Parts: sequence; C-alpha cells; structure tokens
Amino acid sequence: MSGSDTGGTRIAGERDGDRLLITLQGSLDAISASALQTQLYDLTQVHDLLGLGVPVRHIHIDLAGVDFCDAAGLRMLVAARRVAESRQASCHLHDPQPHLRWLLRATRADDLFQVHF
Repeated sequence: MSGSDTGGTRIAGERDGDRLLITLQGSLDAISASALQTQLYDLTQVHDLLGLGVPVRHIHIDLAGVDFCDAAGLRMLVAARRVAESRQASCHLHDPQPHLRWLLRATRADDLFQVHF
C-alpha cells in the first residue's frame, strides 16, 4: 500500500489485480484537490509503466473518512472518473458521508459513479 499526506488530507492506494482501492481521509478542497488528483493519476499509472500485472479496470474510492468536500473536491472525484473512463475502467465511490451524498445528488454527479452506501 502506498500513501501520502497533503495538509491534513491523506490518500492511500492499494492494488489487487485489475482493481485499485483508493482511501481518502480528511478534507477534499481547493488546497488538497490538485495534489490528490496528481497522486490518483500516479497510482493508476505506476503499475502499468513498470509492467506489473494487468491494467487497472476498476477504481474504488473509499470516502468514509472524508469529513469535508467542496466544489474543488468534487472536481477531483470527477477527474478520477475521467481517468477511469480513459482506461475503460469503472469508477466506484464507497461510503460517502451524508454531506458528500447530498453534494453528489445536488450536482447530479452521483449519475457519473457507481455509488455504494
């Protein structure tokens, strides 16, 4: 498992075959979104570049530890979905807190993901 800390926001990634599990904790906001987006891209690419195993086909993002998300954080999640789409992969969001569920529904972004409560 690899991981990092971006100003109180943490991202960790773990690869299992063609599945990538990303765990986010803390705030998804303008301060953290850019760095998190870069790390997300890196996590999906590193195994492919090194020729380790099969390409990522399923991206699962665990949001249970996200305590705040603004528009910048939402853009980061949508960017994750674009990364998945470019790889012909599915993108799943797991256990979003009530505030994030509301944001996903209010912006209709929940239609972009497979959301698991």
